[in-house]
Amino acid sequence: MSAVRRILAALGSLGLALGALLWLAGPAAADPEDVITSYHQAITLDADGTAHVVLDLTMDFGSSPNHGPFLSYVVKQQYDSTHDRVFRYSDVRASSPDAPAQVDVQENEGWIEIRIGDPDRTITGSHTYRVAYDVQGWVNPAGYPFPNGTLDHDELYLNAIGAHFTAPLRDVQVTVTGPADPTDATCYVGPQGSTQTCDEATTAGATVTYRQAGLAAGEQLSVVAAWPAGTIDTAPIIQERWAPERAFALNPGTGTAAAVVGVAGAAVVITRVRRRGRDREYLGLTPGLAPAPGQEAATGPRRRTPISVQFTPPPDVHPGQLGTLVDEHADVRDVTATIIDLAVRGYLLIEQVGGPEVRERDRDWRLVRTDKTDTDLLDYEHRLLSALFSGRSDVTLSDLRTTFASSLARVQSMLYEDVTERGWFSGNPRWVRARWVAAGIALAVVGAGITVVLAATTHWGLVGVPMVLVGLLAAAVSRAAPSRTPAGTAVLAQTEGFRRYLATAEADQLRFEEGEDLFSRYLPFAVAFGLTERWTRIFAELAARGVDLPVPTWYVSGWGYAGFWAGASAFERDLTGFTTTMDTAISAPTPGSSGSSGFSSGGGFSGGGVGGGGGGSW
Repeated sequence: MSAVRRILAALGSLGLALGALLWLAGPAAADPEDVITSYHQAITLDADGTAHVVLDLTMDFGSSPNHGPFLSYVVKQQYDSTHDRVFRYSDVRASSPDAPAQVDVQENEGWIEIRIGDPDRTITGSHTYRVAYDVQGWVNPAGYPFPNGTLDHDELYLNAIGAHFTAPLRDVQVTVTGPADPTDATCYVGPQGSTQTCDEATTAGATVTYRQAGLAAGEQLSVVAAWPAGTIDTAPIIQERWAPERAFALNPGTGTAAAVVGVAGAAVVITRVRRRGRDREYLGLTPGLAPAPGQEAATGPRRRTPISVQFTPPPDVHPGQLGTLVDEHADVRDVTATIIDLAVRGYLLIEQVGGPEVRERDRDWRLVRTDKTDTDLLDYEHRLLSALFSGRSDVTLSDLRTTFASSLARVQSMLYEDVTERGWFSGNPRWVRARWVAAGIALAVVGAGITVVLAATTHWGLVGVPMVLVGLLAAAVSRAAPSRTPAGTAVLAQTEGFRRYLATAEADQLRFEEGEDLFSRYLPFAVAFGLTERWTRIFAELAARGVDLPVPTWYVSGWGYAGFWAGASAFERDLTGFTTTMDTAISAPTPGSSGSSGFSSGGGFSGGGVGGGGGGSW
């Protein structure tokens, strides 16, 4: 027995097929009429191991319509526990004298799939095709390992016809032409592991011809040719098989690189947000004071210094502005505070709907527009007042629910613009945060892409992970990105002092003159600061003691004007309930149309109905 046959006997039980596995699929594969009446494959090997393949194929599709043949070839086989052997196909082309021969090539799950034909046209009967392509990686060079040792010669061991052919083949011929005369050649036919030789294997010069009269569907044909060691200068293409434990391997190199990327990235983000997001203040001046007109003052990073209590808010500012200045957000409660402030200033009236007998969960309030002109209002206040009434003289909070959200968003935007134009912030806080979030998300996406590329091609996937985390960190610290100017910090100091007064003063410590409606005056600020309950509780306590408090004219309770302070605890619940209901009503999103019917009296419409989705066709 020749050396080739001894090697093949050792490999046969393992089913080692180093060539390409070919089958016919698609519409013809399920058609019992399909027959391959001629299958001639010519393989020419260069000295570097590149195989140039030309396949002449005649196929009878019978009377059932088909588009054309479907061929598949192996591009990846297991080499060992961690590596695959790869076969690289290129320059795939096809032609036919009597049928459409468009080529569609796709690689999927270790196979290259070749569809030949026109997807918009079907054919029947017998047709001839020529398919050509190049392959690298088929040849086993001398020294290639096998179960009982290593090869002592160069070899092509090719499974030319694989088990996935579901149509019978007739007149099968495979020729192999090498760069030199072969030293041995043989072929095998039948099921997996069969040692039955094919009908013919003859050598003429550098060409070996293998013939088989016919193959039943599922039968295989493997061809073998050998040359002296060194005839073909090539090496198998070995590729490491992807596995997460290797792609994200932790070792001194990957660990150090990941740590450097993570620490350096986090340091850059934190340093930048501290530098850009740190407030500035006037140096050498008492906190809360600003230089006189024409006076110059040095500025620097804000220092945390004690803030003294202020008994009045900063002059000429409104609650919504201060609420935005304090937390750098134009919150819903800042808009609610503005609505109450407009009522206190006489632009609207707030009436509780129903008397004391109405259950708390069923209570509602009505906003009534007064005849006071709005020419002196700020832009965001004017927009808010117009949006609330919108051509009507009154509106209930229940009417505003689910209809006011878009107007609220615009008022909030204008409030951001207002505090920025006043010079309190170095940039619009909303857009500063948005830029940081966008940059963080972009960095995370780039990091994820780098992670995927590194993990797919190397063991360094771990290095890309810190980039994702740094991007998420940048998005997370966006809240700290806006910074106040020295002028904004001065107003903030006054605001914090006034907020401390509202948050700590007890009933006996309030400073107001007889007849002064201090409650109404400062209530909008308490709402903006989140101190509504405390502020109302203090005055409810004073009313319960019998202190003669002015009756607010902007609010009509369930007891009317005269009974505003009657039942102090009830009033506290009412006003707290109003602010809570107001927050909810003006911020509730506009509902969708999931409860409607496409056959209702009003008819259906595009975009209506529950759910949604998309798709297409091939």
